[in-house]
Amino acid sequence: MHEGNALYDKGSYDEAIKAYEAAIALAPSWYEPHYELGQTYAQLKRPQDARKQLELALESDPKCWRCYQALGNLADDLGDRVLALEEYQKAVSLSPDKGQPRYNLAITYFRMQKVDEAVSALQEAERLEPAYASPYFMLGKIYYGQKKFYLAFDQLFQATKLEKSGPRFEKAKELMDVHVVVDEKLKGDAMGSHMSYCIARAGAIAPEEYRKRFPKAETYVNDLAEEEFVLGSFATIVGEMSQHQKGEAEFRRLVAINKAGYLAPFILLTSERFRTDLDEYQEKNPGRMEQFRKWASDNKISLEPIHPRCEVNWMGQTW
Repeated sequence: MHEGNALYDKGSYDEAIKAYEAAIALAPSWYEPHYELGQTYAQLKRPQDARKQLELALESDPKCWRCYQALGNLADDLGDRVLALEEYQKAVSLSPDKGQPRYNLAITYFRMQKVDEAVSALQEAERLEPAYASPYFMLGKIYYGQKKFYLAFDQLFQATKLEKSGPRFEKAKELMDVHVVVDEKLKGDAMGSHMSYCIARAGAIAPEEYRKRFPKAETYVNDLAEEEFVLGSFATIVGEMSQHQKGEAEFRRLVAINKAGYLAPFILLTSERFRTDLDEYQEKNPGRMEQFRKWASDNKISLEPIHPRCEVNWMGQTW
């Protein structure tokens, strides 16, 4: 058995088969060499031989949950999702404290587009085996696909604490980390003021910061109120900059707009993305837009859009 396992781990599958067969000859009623031989045949894409060995293993040990799990893997690989579910459910019933069969069950549910069932199976796997990384990676991927970015972050963060290297780790880190990208063509002090906008945005997106404002948030919502919050933070940064610092002239008007309480009207007038909010805003704030236009005219405030030359990348999205 040990010799067969060592050969299997090296990828010497034909030699491993001989070792497992020798073990079976010595102990024909022992389930484990049948199980290992079945796994080896599965690796060699010989599903019928694999199934025969796994069934022999179950004759020797009807409570072999790993055998049912392996039969589920065979069925799933062959595209028989219904049979795969049946086999995985048997594995689950025989392993009340194991996360792996529930993880495999979740994979098949997901492939059948039964997402709620997959999520439930993964949550149960995490509850049973908190140190098992795979359910966290998969549940993070599901939430990411649903654009529930903060839920995805929670799962991927836990996954990377458990599995600290490898392709899954690298992909998760790429999604989780907030990246600020500044236009390389900017020169001198101009870079600082443009970067400040993205620092304000990145700070607003950061899970810890966003959840202080919205404790139950599942994802980042960049609505009018959020844009106003970001520009308010940016205006504060600009206001703290030196009056002589180059590159900030186009943003300094935001300081006055913010102090006067007109950030929302400014956004509605200068950003096409929020034009659909204009009617609702005017209904709730009658006369406010006209007041802003007059105030801007009296104070010689430009109503041209701002153009920060940087972007924030997080969870595969760009802001």
